[in-house]
Amino acid sequence: MANCSEMIRVRGAALGISFALILGGCSNRAVSKVATGVTLNQSIWWRDGVCYEVFVRSFYDSDGDGIGDLRGLTARLDYINDGNPASTHSLGANCIWLMPIDKSMSYHGYDVVDYYHVDPRYGTDDDFRNLVTEAHKRGIHVIVDFVPNHTGSQNPWFQAALHDPRSPYRDWYRWSKTLPSQKGPWGQEAWHKSPVRDEYYYGVFWHEMPDLNYQNPSVRAEMQKVLTYWLKEMHADGFRFDAIPYLVEDGDVLQHSRGT
Repeated sequence: MANCSEMIRVRGAALGISFALILGGCSNRAVSKVATGVTLNQSIWWRDGVCYEVFVRSFYDSDGDGIGDLRGLTARLDYINDGNPASTHSLGANCIWLMPIDKSMSYHGYDVVDYYHVDPRYGTDDDFRNLVTEAHKRGIHVIVDFVPNHTGSQNPWFQAALHDPRSPYRDWYRWSKTLPSQKGPWGQEAWHKSPVRDEYYYGVFWHEMPDLNYQNPSVRAEMQKVLTYWLKEMHADGFRFDAIPYLVEDGDVLQHSRGT
């Protein structure tokens, strides 16, 4: 379980999310929606709370298909916190942190295909909303993994950019006509050959996870839209931001920079 004291406050909830704040985070931190005007010396759940991290796929399978799901997690919330402070039958955590639940192609979920919907292997959007409702009844807040650094290679944005150089999504990613000599931040190959034409794209982790280009204001605007959606429409309580050190690369070098 993770201590929520490392979470970062966002004033004004979804309406005031700032990417300057996001850039100041790190891979083991989270952002929560908090009303404007809250001071640091007030008791806020994420400052002293305890989070229980959940890989939904492996937690509890409600329908017998061999994959854990949101309904299964909802059915077992009492194990995490049954809402009774005096209980000796639950862990007493007041927060659950969900590893990625967006639609993706992999088992781990860090190659997002659709930022606006729950992976159907885990259930439906309404299943997530119901999880939040039931969690709140027990005093549990729900934060979700947000993967802003890269998308999955099957994301419609990348597919459009890959197949059409004139696509408005082209500049959402990094491209090079020749293979750059620079390696990734830990010496790995980070430029990957396009399967469509003689060019290369940047993906710090894997060829199936191309990095987004945050120098493009459209990318920044879209990510803010995603965050707002999960706070306002899906009722999530906050986020854990993945791979923040690699969000903005250092110019042409495209390696880990002090600025992030």
